[in-house]
Amino acid sequence: MKILHASAEYFPYIKMGGLADMLASLTKEQAKAEEVYVALPLIGKLGKEPKWTGNEYKALLPEDAKEGTIAVSLLTKARFLEAEESGVKLYFFDSELFANLESIYGQAEEHYRFAIFSYACYALSQFLQVDAFHAHDWHTAIALALQKNSQKSIPSIFTIHNLAYQGDHPFWMTGFLKEDPFRLVTSPFEHDDKCNYIKAGILSAGQITTVSPGYREETLNEPNGFGLSYVLNKRKDDYRGILNGIDSDEWNPESDKRIFQTYNTTNWKDGKRKNKESLYQEIGRPKLPLDAPLIGLIGRLTYQKGFPTFLQALLERRHLPHRYVVLGSGDPETENAFFHLSDTLPDVFYFYKGYNESLAHKIEAASDFFLMPSLFEPCGLNQMYSHAYGTIPIVSRVGGLKDTVEESNLLKYKTGIVFEPNDKASLGYALERANNLFVSRERDDVVKNIMKLDWTWTKRKLEYDSIYKTAIELLQ
Repeated sequence: MKILHASAEYFPYIKMGGLADMLASLTKEQAKAEEVYVALPLIGKLGKEPKWTGNEYKALLPEDAKEGTIAVSLLTKARFLEAEESGVKLYFFDSELFANLESIYGQAEEHYRFAIFSYACYALSQFLQVDAFHAHDWHTAIALALQKNSQKSIPSIFTIHNLAYQGDHPFWMTGFLKEDPFRLVTSPFEHDDKCNYIKAGILSAGQITTVSPGYREETLNEPNGFGLSYVLNKRKDDYRGILNGIDSDEWNPESDKRIFQTYNTTNWKDGKRKNKESLYQEIGRPKLPLDAPLIGLIGRLTYQKGFPTFLQALLERRHLPHRYVVLGSGDPETENAFFHLSDTLPDVFYFYKGYNESLAHKIEAASDFFLMPSLFEPCGLNQMYSHAYGTIPIVSRVGGLKDTVEESNLLKYKTGIVFEPNDKASLGYALERANNLFVSRERDDVVKNIMKLDWTWTKRKLEYDSIYKTAIELLQ
C-alpha cells in the first residue's frame, strides 16, 4: 500500500507539539510494511538538515495550470523536494510562502499559506498515485475537500489532533478558495459565520480518526466539541479514536544517548539518582536535595494545559518536599508566573523557557513524577514517555490521559496518579498521594510495572490499516 501523509509538523524537522512525534513514529512503523510518504512545508529553520535524494515533483496539476490567479502563480513556481528518513520518503514543499519562516505557526495569513500547501499535497497525491491520502489537522484539511471533488479522488483519512484549533477565518478572507486552482463551494464549511477548515476536513474525508478513544467520546459532546460536535455526530459511524503510540527507539532509558545515565528495570533507582544529580548541576541548582521527589512538567504553556490550577495547588501545598522542573513556552502570563517562582523559590522551582529536545529527555529520566494538569488532552505522549522512564505520571482525568493512566488500590492496575481537571483541591491531594508513594515500598513495584507497559505502534498500526481498508472500499 502507498500512503501519503500531509502535515505541518514532523519530528525532527518541524516540531511544535505531539503531532510531530506521533507522525514520525507512526510512519516509521508503517514503513516496515508499506510505501510511506510525508508532505510537509520547507520552512527557513528546520530542526535537522534533510537527506536529499535529488528528486523533485511539481506542485500543480497540468489541468490546473491556468493563468490568472496568484495561487496558480505561486504553485507554478513551487516544487516538492524529496528526502528520506527511517525508510520514509519526505516531500518538502519548497515555496516562497514558507521559505523565510523560522516557526511554522503564529504567522500572518496562515489561512492562505496552508490552503496553498493543502492544494500542493493534493496534487502530490495524484502525481504519486497513492492508495490512501492521510491529512492531519486543519492545516491540510482543504486537501480533503479537493480529493472529494476530484474526478480522480483518492481514499482519504482525516486525523484530528486537537479540535480546539480549527483554522476558522472570515469568508471575505477565503474567497480565493472559489477560484483556480481550488474551485470549491465553501458554504458547507460555514461555522459561526466563518469558513472553518477543520469542518471542511470532517465533511470531506472518507474516514475520520482522533488520537484516543476517550477524546473521541468527549468531542461528540460540548464543550469539548468546540462547537463542532454536531458535525462529528453526523459522521459518527466514520469516526474512530485510535490511541497514539511512541517510538521505543527514541524514548528508551536503556539506550537514550541524550540522558546522563542509562538504566533499566533492575537499576532504575541508581539511574534516576545519577540523572537527577547531573540535571541539577546542568540547570545551576546543585544543592537541591536528591532524596526529595522531583516532578517534571513539559509542554506548551496554553490554557489547555491547566497550569493556573497547578500554580494554585503548588502554593497551597508548599509544605510538601517536592521540587519542580518545568520546560515550555507560550502564554506570557504563565511564563511570567513561572519565572517569578524560579526567582523567588530557587530551592523549589526551576523554569526553562522554550523547547529543548535533549533537556526534555533529561527531565523525563531524572524526574520521579511527571505532572500533566490538562483541562483537556486529546492523547498526550509525555505520560507514555514517563512510563517508559519509570517516571510516575500525575494526570487529570481527561481524554487520552484517562485511557493510559489508571490509579487503583490494586497494584497490578496502578499506572499513575489521577485527579479531576481544573480542581486545585483534587490536584493538591494528588500531590499528597505522590509524596506518600515516593516514600513507600510500593513505589518500586509501580515503577517496574509501568516500565514494562507497551505503548509502541505495533498494535495501533493495525488499527490504521483497518481504517485505510475501509476508506479504500468506500471508493470501489
